[in-house]
Amino acid sequence: MERILNDDERIRRAEEIYFRRNNKVPAKHLANKGKSKNSIWFNLLIMFNLAVIVFAVQNKDYIFTSEFLEKVNTYNGTIGMKIKEFLKDEEIESKEIKSAENNEEIIEQTDTNVQQTEELQQESSSISEMEMDINNLKSSYSFARPLNSYSVSSLFGSRESEYQNVTGYHTGVDLASEMGNTINASMEGIVELVSKEGDYGKHLKIRCNNVTTLYAHCSNIFVKEGQIVAQGQPIAAVGSTGNSTGPHLHFEIRVDDRFVNPSKVIDLW
Repeated sequence: MERILNDDERIRRAEEIYFRRNNKVPAKHLANKGKSKNSIWFNLLIMFNLAVIVFAVQNKDYIFTSEFLEKVNTYNGTIGMKIKEFLKDEEIESKEIKSAENNEEIIEQTDTNVQQTEELQQESSSISEMEMDINNLKSSYSFARPLNSYSVSSLFGSRESEYQNVTGYHTGVDLASEMGNTINASMEGIVELVSKEGDYGKHLKIRCNNVTTLYAHCSNIFVKEGQIVAQGQPIAAVGSTGNSTGPHLHFEIRVDDRFVNPSKVIDLW
C-alpha cells in the first residue's frame, strides 16, 4: 500500500526530480559543499601550524645555539654602536654650537669693551686737551666779563631742557639779561664775522691769534667785520634772535675749532 505524501514532501520530491533531470545540485547541497571547502582550509591551516611547531621543537638545538645567539648579539652590538656614535655626534655638535655661541658672545663683549675703552680714551683725551687749552688761555690772554648785569642760565656741556629746540650739548654759557643791555668785548682782537644766519641769530666773532670769542642771539650789533676792538668795548646788545627761548647772551670761547668751557677761564660768579 503506497504512503500518502503531505504537501512539503511532495514539494521536495518535485525539486529532486527537477534537479536530477537537469543535472543540477540542490541549493542545500551547494551550501554543504561550501562549508566543506572552508572546513578543509581551516584544517590545513591547523596542520601547517602544527608542522611549524614540530619543526621548531625538533631543531631547537640549532635555533638556540651559541652561534645563533652570537650573531644576534653581534647584530645588536652593531646597532648599539651606531646609536652611540649618533648620540656622540649629536653631543659633539651641540657642544660645538654652544662653543660657537659663547665665542660670539665673547667677541661681542670684547668689541663692546674695546669701543667703551676707545670712547673713554677719547673723552679722557678731550678733557686733557681742554685742560691744556684752559691753562694756555689763562697764562697767555686776558678775558673780561661780557656783561655787567646777568645771571647764568645754562652751563657748558651736556644739558636737559623742556624745549625741543635746545640742543643736548651746550658749546658755551648762557647769560640771561634784560633785552638791550650792552655786550662788551671779552678780549681784544679783530671782528672776524658779523652774521644773522642760523640758530645763533644775530651774532659776531672776535679773533685774537687762534682764539675766538663768540656772542650770539643779539638784538643789535655795533661793529663791522674787519674792525679791531679793545677789551671791554661795547660791541652789541642783548636780544633773543635765532634759536632762543628768551633774552640772553650765548657766549663761547674757542681755541682753533675746539670748544672751551668759558666758566673755567672767566670768573662768571
